[in-house]
Amino acid sequence: MAKIYKTLDLTGTSCAGPIGELLGVMDEIKEGEAVEAIVGDAETAKQVREWVKATGFKMIDDREKEGKYWFVIGR
Repeated sequence: MAKIYKTLDLTGTSCAGPIGELLGVMDEIKEGEAVEAIVGDAETAKQVREWVKATGFKMIDDREKEGKYWFVIGR
């Protein structure tokens, strides 16, 4: 598994907020590193999945736990 560069708790944000924060951090990581992101609703989780596909990043982990959505996204 990729080394986690940073964990982002995005549960208090919605709309473009989580994607903007993810984009900023993804620009910082190197090959073999990943970002763990936690979002708090299904719509934002859907947007994150679509964004990962559109940008070509790798979805390493995608799971729902305790009403939150956890992602590990790599380069």
